[in-house]
Amino acid sequence: MICRSDSFPGRLVFSEGKSYRYFGGTAYLGLATLPDFQQIFIHNIQRYGTGYAASRKANIRMSVYEKAEAVMADLIGSEAALSVSSGFLAGQLALQAFQGDMFAFFSTSDTHPALSHPGTVTSGSVEKLIAEVNAFTTSGPDRTAVVLCDSVTPGNNLYENNWYEQLPIAQTVFIADDSHGLGVMGRHGEGIYKKLRKIPFRELVVCGSVSKGFGVQAGMVCSSENIIRKLWEHPFFAGASPASPAAVATFTEALSLYELQREKLRNHMAIFDHAVSGMDIIFNRTQGHPAYAYKEESLTRHLLDKGILTTSFHYPDASSPLVQRIVLSAAHTEEDIFYLGKTVNDFINTHGLSG
Repeated sequence: MICRSDSFPGRLVFSEGKSYRYFGGTAYLGLATLPDFQQIFIHNIQRYGTGYAASRKANIRMSVYEKAEAVMADLIGSEAALSVSSGFLAGQLALQAFQGDMFAFFSTSDTHPALSHPGTVTSGSVEKLIAEVNAFTTSGPDRTAVVLCDSVTPGNNLYENNWYEQLPIAQTVFIADDSHGLGVMGRHGEGIYKKLRKIPFRELVVCGSVSKGFGVQAGMVCSSENIIRKLWEHPFFAGASPASPAAVATFTEALSLYELQREKLRNHMAIFDHAVSGMDIIFNRTQGHPAYAYKEESLTRHLLDKGILTTSFHYPDASSPLVQRIVLSAAHTEEDIFYLGKTVNDFINTHGLSG
């Protein structure tokens, strides 16, 4: 169902005279419609303006960017970080640090298009990817494999799996898109970096969107100081307008608010997990993440009939499989979560899916 709306989809979405409880999207902490968060953003717009259409390499340098990058690096545990205008640009910029005949790129088929690179060897499974990488690196000691993947996937996500330990570590650059983990996963929303840095890869890069978990339109690349310096000098970075200074300033000033919203979200996940019988039968989920993927189109229709709208569309293009998931948000009320749990539970029992 295509739902056309003239208002922002918060906990409710309005379309053609009807209202639905909205359990989709990626606004995990419910920040876009949160008055306290909006006030921080409005204050920063008044201070920094609505945008900044100049290069970060220009002779006027706004210190707010460096402050936000230092906060991000400290939060996730990297040596340095670099902000850009979107998560997609962050992924494409990260790839620019590894150019030359000594590098070859490898990914699984569910890797986000932000990490698309010409000539990438794409594998249908991590087992096949590991075999391809090992075959490449054994052909010469100067060969370096650049492995591209998402941190949160329905299958071999990085939070619950350690498949990357089977890679030839010394000859591997590991690049992870943590768009759906940053701000959400980890005790303080630090994401996947601290787990991955325990592995002595040749280089480790974590990139992603800041909008999903932190509520501001921006992207970040986090890595060693050497890689970040290289990206700072790259024409991709120099030629692109940066994220709004008001956005990155809001990120640095809303850390305590993020903690409160993350706690609400965890409470909602606990309520939903307890309410749904046989959840592990129909849902595919990264533990601790608020997105619950499923395959049954009849569940989407059942929920819609009960006034609940979930994520359901073909992604990343029309020929791709249907992406269906229930997404919990800190913007929901406990009553919303109880209603969702009862509605899903009714579906499971009606279709004989309960464990």
